[in-house]
Amino acid sequence: MDGNKFSFPLKLTPESLETHLKNRQCLVVSFFGKTPYTLRSNKGAFIDEVIGRSVFGPCEFITNDDSVEPLIEGYFCPERDCVFLHMRSWMDTFSLAEKCRQADEYLQHKGILAFWSSRRYEHARAALVLFHLSHILVCCSPGHTFDISYVHLFKSLDNLRNKIQPAVAEVLKTVPGIPKDWITHGRPCPPRVLFLFLSCPTALRGARGSRDERRDAKPHKHPPIKRLEYSLEDQIYRILRKARIITNVAANSLFAVPSNQEFVYVETGTAGTAMDTQATLINNCFSLMGAQDMAEGAYDRGPFYSQFLTEENRDTRCFSNFLREHINVGFERGFSDNISKHVGHSGGNQWEVPTLGDWVEVADKLFDLFTEELTSEEGHKHSEAMMTLRDDMETEIMFSELRCKKILPTAISAYTDGLPPHYTAEYHNAKLLAAMSMYSMQARGPASEKFAEVLAAECTNYWQSGRQMCEEISLTGNHCTARRHTLPGQDNMLEVGNTKKILPTMQHSSGVQYIAACNCGRRQANREDPFKLVDANCNFYQQLEEECCKDLEHVPFPEYSPAKVNLVPTEKIVVEVVEKKEPEENDDEITKDENEVIPEVIIVPEVKIEEPKEEVDNDEKKVEEKDPLPDRVDTPAEDETEIILEVLENLHIEGSAGKSPSKVASLLARTSSQVEFLAHMKTLSSPPGLKPEFSSWSLVMIGSSHLYSHSSGLGSQPGFMSSSKFLLPWEVPLTKLSTTELNEKWPNIMENAAKRASLRGPEEPVDNRITVKVFIGYEYECPRGHRFMVSAPDKPMKSSSTMREAANKLVVCDLPLYMACPCRITKPPVAQLTRLHVVTPKAPVWVTINPQIQPSPGGPIFVTGWDSPHRLSINSYWVLRLPYVYCGEGGAHLPPVIPPTADIPSGNLLKGSVSFDEDFSEG
Repeated sequence: MDGNKFSFPLKLTPESLETHLKNRQCLVVSFFGKTPYTLRSNKGAFIDEVIGRSVFGPCEFITNDDSVEPLIEGYFCPERDCVFLHMRSWMDTFSLAEKCRQADEYLQHKGILAFWSSRRYEHARAALVLFHLSHILVCCSPGHTFDISYVHLFKSLDNLRNKIQPAVAEVLKTVPGIPKDWITHGRPCPPRVLFLFLSCPTALRGARGSRDERRDAKPHKHPPIKRLEYSLEDQIYRILRKARIITNVAANSLFAVPSNQEFVYVETGTAGTAMDTQATLINNCFSLMGAQDMAEGAYDRGPFYSQFLTEENRDTRCFSNFLREHINVGFERGFSDNISKHVGHSGGNQWEVPTLGDWVEVADKLFDLFTEELTSEEGHKHSEAMMTLRDDMETEIMFSELRCKKILPTAISAYTDGLPPHYTAEYHNAKLLAAMSMYSMQARGPASEKFAEVLAAECTNYWQSGRQMCEEISLTGNHCTARRHTLPGQDNMLEVGNTKKILPTMQHSSGVQYIAACNCGRRQANREDPFKLVDANCNFYQQLEEECCKDLEHVPFPEYSPAKVNLVPTEKIVVEVVEKKEPEENDDEITKDENEVIPEVIIVPEVKIEEPKEEVDNDEKKVEEKDPLPDRVDTPAEDETEIILEVLENLHIEGSAGKSPSKVASLLARTSSQVEFLAHMKTLSSPPGLKPEFSSWSLVMIGSSHLYSHSSGLGSQPGFMSSSKFLLPWEVPLTKLSTTELNEKWPNIMENAAKRASLRGPEEPVDNRITVKVFIGYEYECPRGHRFMVSAPDKPMKSSSTMREAANKLVVCDLPLYMACPCRITKPPVAQLTRLHVVTPKAPVWVTINPQIQPSPGGPIFVTGWDSPHRLSINSYWVLRLPYVYCGEGGAHLPPVIPPTADIPSGNLLKGSVSFDEDFSEG
């Protein structure tokens, strides 16, 4: 409470009031309604006229805080023993204009209905407070005609007042000293409402409304402005009576109007009705000169001279005199506004003038009841009554809510129809979008956004109540089909809000199975859709190796293999500390410096460094399990020396202030924090020196080159199409060895050259070059297990004939990583380049392989990790198995859904993957 001015909520107690004020009886006068833009939402200017000082001013209006609308301000006038209440709200033109200006963008996007929703309800709720606390209410209107919208407001408040009367009575019972009649009726008296019109017709403005200027008519008993006020009184009374807002018994009505007093006042705009014009002009001059600080201690903030005329100097017709007459009646005998035979009725003469302390306590509790308790989300037993007020005042909102509630079940049904048992977030969003589309076609009004959020929440809750599918995607692009779950070893407790759910524990599974061959290609099996790189490129083939390829010769690929450092003491550590003797004073034999330290004898454990072994005997494992000595720690080889030296430096020596044994223990248990291996496959851009954790490639030798017969092809291997099972002959010339050397060391080559020369036709050109045949084949495999070779970069092999020069073209160009499988004409599946077959000849030439694969245009290039191309041994059959999935630093490269075309290219096996080298040496 600033001086005698305050605002709601009060948060005051009677004890906080001054003693000489809280026991004084007071009459409460409230101002509400609408004002023109020029008044800047300030109905308090008329209160200032009445009390003769500036208390309410437009300069105090705050436009940036939504919480101030509606705002109820108050002032206790000790000279008149009156409490004046002033309500600003969105019904004031200036407040509405300011809010619209601030919410310009909001209005453009959501419209006036969404912006205006709940504003009339908030205004009515604040007005309800005034009708329960006031003796006199002044209803302001910016024009000179009665606003018929007040009828709707008054009827809604009257209906609500009767419904919430029990709640009001319960609150009033908590205030000691309140009269019984006040508790019974919920208010100190049936309030009297006066009507203030803030403008008048142009012809009646100023002094013209006080005199009759008609010359050709008979003079009237009353001036024109008074006749207008009487006419408005008649209209208002008939309207209110017709609407049953006022009745014969005032106690049964929301309010009453006096039957023998004027209750309408029309402001004519006469300058100086209650203001001193000269004092106002002088005050404005002082303000412009910056002298306002001189009057900071004055009560009237701003005026330096009293700009209000004294009551005896005011004009007879002014609003302050009009209101003072009603205030005087209230203090003298109270209001008795019953009509006709009910005048003096015992139920209609309720009149209480409370003390300021009692009124403050009641006002604070009723304000909390109407604005907090009855409208809180926690609920109140009379909250439904307050909702009826909202429905009465916000007709557009009520229609909008009814419309949205009607379409909401239909929209939810559109979401739930045809749902699988479990589905992903993408499918959920698609179904939610369809439901929202149906909802938006029917929903209307400001409530549509609120119920759209309800629809989204209902659909999301429906999805999250056991219907969520695991969102993990396999390395081939398929979703896990299981419900949401955790992997073995992970925490399966999920917190959703305040509840906890236990998720099932299982491995990922997409339900898709493929048919694939082993490393050498001689055995096929079903494989699950992989979710881990190690399952895709390593584990599946290792499982098949146990049945097929384990006895074949394997060429290792670079992969991470940690060195093993065993800090195992071979004997007990003996530490001897030799204390230095203190020299005697007369000892002449001492020749050493006093600061010299006698060396300490230390026996340290023997440190063994072991390289990783592929096989460990069971007996050795048992010994390690029973060994109580320090655990073995795997450490990168480059850190071995540093770790050993640091351990030796920090060994604890008894009897000395050396290093702590905890330091040694931490060093022994330490593991390297550096990145030791690549978590993905190796590419050209991978950091040098780092190797993958496992190899995704495989190179095996099936056997001698005689295992392949060009006449029968690879028919013994499963899955090959009958016309696409042959390797291509590649003629490799021998240029570095002479004929004599070949006859001596490689007679078989010269015999074959002689046979080819004898079979040459007479028209064929003579070719004196000596060549050997290398058989190569690029094998593609589709998910259905069909396998085929290619005779051109984009052409599956159809027969073994007319393929003499095909190999020469394949080795010097890029090969597509994916192509259409010929197993199906319409919608063929995508086949992937899987193996490279090479049959090396029995000749002095090395066949080398160095595959480099780019799985997508512009993507990384995957390599084996070899420092140089690998030489294949002669007279043997080799199979290079390529990775099933290509996973780099950015993740896995998914295979295309449809076969690639010239417009939609895919990955390639870069040229140069197969070559030859004539620098042959038998060693």
